Amino acid sequence: MGRNQGDRMETDEQDTPRPGSSAEHEDDAGDTGDAGDAEVAGLIRRVRRRAEWSQRDLAEQLGVSQSAVAKWETGRTTPSARVLARILTLGELRLVAVDSTGAQVAAMRSDAARDAGGRRYPAHMFVWTEGWWAPPGADMTAWIGAIQGRSRELELPRVRFGSDRMAWRAQAPSEPDDHPTWRELVEQAKGGWSQPSRPLRFPIPAWALADSRKSRNRSPADFWTRGAPTRSEPVTNPLGRTG
Repeated sequence: MGRNQGDRMETDEQDTPRPGSSAEHEDDAGDTGDAGDAEVAGLIRRVRRRAEWSQRDLAEQLGVSQSAVAKWETGRTTPSARVLARILTLGELRLVAVDSTGAQVAAMRSDAARDAGGRRYPAHMFVWTEGWWAPPGADMTAWIGAIQGRSRELELPRVRFGSDRMAWRAQAPSEPDDHPTWRELVEQAKGGWSQPSRPLRFPIPAWALADSRKSRNRSPADFWTRGAPTRSEPVTNPLGRTG
């Protein structure tokens, strides 16, 4: 004798039994998370709805247990951003960020300029240039023009970063919501460069080309066009004089 549909009420937390298997009861211990957790839980369930997957099916796709999926959907735990992005991809969706008006917000660029150690500049700070690179303390020396001239040839701008919006705006009145690329920094430096009125023929001391731990710019070793000289070789400045 067939069972009347009214004899047993099925809920959203219960899958339709598959042929040859017992009914799979999804864990529904009650939502315990906040609104953000509920949004994540709803997105996960949306993916399952689109793919017509049970919790077990999704768990198999992700290589996790069914209980892990159940905890995500009830807000007891939250998947990492990487896992959530993967879940959405399985449902042919993608993870985006929007502001308070609903406009989509792009991630910060991946090709932004980095310091000599390959590190990104702090995301909360502004990044700009102040002319061409020179070692700390070189600004008041007679050979600063020669070093900056060589720095310009190598396209090594003097990069500054900080929270001073006015200092940044004076040098780079461009997009404030991202960091510039290295090419953009080079172009900024070129815009503020002026050739010295007279060539400065002074040898550049070896210590001026030594790397500084305080520098967050390109390595001074880049100043040597064919490798660093040995101790027995004279130091040659960019203008051709030796010392």
